[in-house]
Amino acid sequence: MKESETLLIGITGGIGTGQTTVAKLFEKFGAHLINADQVGHYLLNNDEEVKEAVLRVFGKKVFDQNQHINRKELGKIVFGDESQLQRLNRIMHPIMVTHIIEAIEKARSGGKFPMVVLDAALIYEIQMEQLFDAVVVVSARTNLRIERVSARDEVDEVEVRNRMNRQIPITDKVKWADFVIHNNGDLASLEDKTRKIYNRILGRIKSMETRIQKRRRGPSRRGGRQDNAAKK
Repeated sequence: MKESETLLIGITGGIGTGQTTVAKLFEKFGAHLINADQVGHYLLNNDEEVKEAVLRVFGKKVFDQNQHINRKELGKIVFGDESQLQRLNRIMHPIMVTHIIEAIEKARSGGKFPMVVLDAALIYEIQMEQLFDAVVVVSARTNLRIERVSARDEVDEVEVRNRMNRQIPITDKVKWADFVIHNNGDLASLEDKTRKIYNRILGRIKSMETRIQKRRRGPSRRGGRQDNAAKK
């Protein structure tokens, strides 16, 4: 498969929707997965430029005795203060985007994968959506999102709602999406829904290959039209 035929898919949603589970299912089905949170954690732990900027902005209190950034302490500061969160974002987002694009280019260059998937909660918040061939939004009912995050992070409902309110409403993301997966059931149901979307996206590649073959055989008298992803 050529690099130009490898689709780039963004998977997003909101806290507690299960977007990372969907992204891992895409990986299971054959896609190459890039996780934006893992990129961010790597940079916080290993990038000296990031460490220096965090020290300059937030001080020594967010570093442990081994001079590593304590993400839990940093999180207490930024999740409780919107202005502090914006200061961290100004440090992290530009360098994260650079590293993510490099990872995407590396994954696409070999032509080994039918698609490269980016799992990122803030695709719309940082206006990255134009980078992708399609964006998949994972949605879930609010009460389920609160239950999931409360159990996972051991926080109360007020804290979960505060985190949710810092993201673009999921209803807006659903309207903007190329594909939507509603994650209100069990894992088996989610896997079935995800496989269907994955196969629909693969159909784009097959359609692309067919058009290329037709062009090689010569011009057609029938006019073509641009393919648009159907919302689900």
